[in-house]
Amino acid sequence: MNRALLVGINAYPGNELSGCVNDITDMANFLVERCHFASSQVRLLTDGRATTDAIVKRLEWLVSGAKKGDRLFFHYSGHGAQVASRDPKSQEVDGLDEVICPVDFDWSDARMVRDNDFARIFGKLPKGVEFVWVSDSCHSGDLWREMPVPNAPVSKPKRLLPPADLAWRVRVAHDSSIKARPLLSSVPALNGALISGCRSNQTSSDASFNNRPNGALTYYLLRALEAPQGLREPLSDVVPALRSALRRGGYSQVPQIEGSGTVTSQPFLAKL
Repeated sequence: MNRALLVGINAYPGNELSGCVNDITDMANFLVERCHFASSQVRLLTDGRATTDAIVKRLEWLVSGAKKGDRLFFHYSGHGAQVASRDPKSQEVDGLDEVICPVDFDWSDARMVRDNDFARIFGKLPKGVEFVWVSDSCHSGDLWREMPVPNAPVSKPKRLLPPADLAWRVRVAHDSSIKARPLLSSVPALNGALISGCRSNQTSSDASFNNRPNGALTYYLLRALEAPQGLREPLSDVVPALRSALRRGGYSQVPQIEGSGTVTSQPFLAKL
């Protein structure tokens, strides 16, 4: 079984983006045309339909019935954030969570998708299921600032700034040298790989290429995969090449890859 879920959100109230829906339609076409996914098994969620409840429901669909040898793909393009987590007993800040921001995101626990949610859902996958996740978003808090790049292209960061009280909690976590938990860290046995748009202290760019909006990560990732050897090279080689392409394009974000060595050492969505 090949199955994919792609979520792209431009229509954030007051914090609109431009290239996220193009990101996921471009990737969906690539999956069908180059990776042999059936269009009936590729689902898209965009803008007003990409609520917290809808995203979680579709994620449950993505993993349902998965078995050894299946290929699953999740692509998220939209705002990301970093929020403080609390110890349930003491209520003291004990870490940072990287989260994605549904269209109804409001900084409450009920309107975000945290790493714990992903761990619960993806932790259901049996061994031998190949899972690749692309996150074209920021994992940054209000205290982080991107260094300016000379002659950098015009772009908008995919970052939402938290209210002052929540920003203070993030500051407490940073001042306590508490690191953010990577989104896949809770499910180490998962046969999966996450390609993220930037480091946890950076922003990912919502940009324009040939007068058409796209996320910089998605645009350059697809260019890399569409190259003659793109679907033959292991992901562990694709991502460093992607970093170089972004740097040459004038972008300071540094894409990351993490996850199972079984998947990162293989080409994009290769059969294991």
